[in-house]
Amino acid sequence: MANTIRINQILEKLGYEPEEGKSIVVSYAPENLSDIIRKLLWNNYYSLSLCKDSIVLLPFSSCWADVKKEVALELPVSSIHSVEVSERGLNYRIDIRLEDEVISLSAQQAELSFLRSSGCLSLENYTFVNNWHSKNLKGTLKALKELCVR
Repeated sequence: MANTIRINQILEKLGYEPEEGKSIVVSYAPENLSDIIRKLLWNNYYSLSLCKDSIVLLPFSSCWADVKKEVALELPVSSIHSVEVSERGLNYRIDIRLEDEVISLSAQQAELSFLRSSGCLSLENYTFVNNWHSKNLKGTLKALKELCVR
């Protein structure tokens, strides 16, 4: 569990300038049906945060005390050609197209987030009713879609 204040503190410590309310929980999108099943049983989650001039992915960790910049995946906005967001079942698929690759992520929809992994990882004050993933999802997806329109 982590709150946005803690994530923003970590990002600032690493030298980034996070945008308020623009962090969500994501995982890498499954490649096929077998991968979907595997990810139901075991998956790695990341906080995706929009920062000034970049998108930053931080792996979730039970101890973020000594996070090093090397564990963050930074995608400078200048390197992003496009971002596509589409609804896939109970999730959103986020395809970030760079010059020579596409990074495909999955974000759980807000409505059932409190019952799923993103809700457990994004609790505010240890209550399932209020989680920052659910609160930030709509605005973050909108901002991602508008990244390359600027």
